[in-house]
Amino acid sequence: MKRKINETDLAIIINDRTMFDFLDRLRMLATSLFTWKGLDEIAGTGASRFLEQVLYENGRACFVKDTKNGLGYLALRVNPSDKLNVYELPTKVMAWSLGYNETYDFDDVIYIMNNELQKPTLEFMELFAYRLYDTERITDTNLNAIRTPVLIEGDTKTILTLKNVYMQYSGNIPFIFGNKQFDISNKLNVLKTDAPYLVDKLDVHKHQIFNDALTILGIDNANTDKKERLIVNEVESNEDLVNYYLNCWYKTRKKACDDINKKFGLNIEIVLNKDVIDLLNETENDIIDDENNGGDDDGSLYDNN
Repeated sequence: MKRKINETDLAIIINDRTMFDFLDRLRMLATSLFTWKGLDEIAGTGASRFLEQVLYENGRACFVKDTKNGLGYLALRVNPSDKLNVYELPTKVMAWSLGYNETYDFDDVIYIMNNELQKPTLEFMELFAYRLYDTERITDTNLNAIRTPVLIEGDTKTILTLKNVYMQYSGNIPFIFGNKQFDISNKLNVLKTDAPYLVDKLDVHKHQIFNDALTILGIDNANTDKKERLIVNEVESNEDLVNYYLNCWYKTRKKACDDINKKFGLNIEIVLNKDVIDLLNETENDIIDDENNGGDDDGSLYDNN
């Protein structure tokens, strides 16, 4: 027999799903920014995708040539396995994945960093996902409070009856019937909460959080929400910050590619998936042309083209 989910359990389920939903959305964006061109042909199908997933989760990975087991080139997870040198890099590493675990000298592998701090992208995105989740659930609560802006007060003996009355009310039932045994005038007191409508403000706040996450990832988002004109220095300032963050993810990957190619005589490239970024920015009328709208002359307009 299927157990009936109570209101508390349902709220917990929705909380969890909302949190993981935002975390998965951000993860899809973060792991779609770069492609390791030529890696799949050398290290096996899925190597490029797997490498980006590893960097997202662990902040570091490695590229090895397995001669011991005859597996050839592999892109794997990595853990420091010995003392650190003067530059605080490991002298030995453990290269591993499902069904694979081998120790290598540091000089025999290419140590790949997600960024200079070796920080997983996941740690950044978890904070943004939590803020997005929190704002989204506050929005849900506000909507529910507007739909049913009442508190029902009664004695402990009538809790079940009160719950049934409230369920009918929140279920949009136009008429609620009672009987003489349930004296509403004596046992039921309704207090109006008069909750304000905050959905529009919360929606703006949520988009600001999401845009902050895009900035950290290096995705241009200056125009994703603004429908008014943007002056040149405002857009350029955002572009500079976006580029700085993008470079934090790019330069360690580029160095890894250069090191792989030099050490093993290969030709792997790190490619920025510009099509993904362009797709995110394809919104019409993000910037309104000054001539078409007759706005005030308060600065030059940024040409989105």
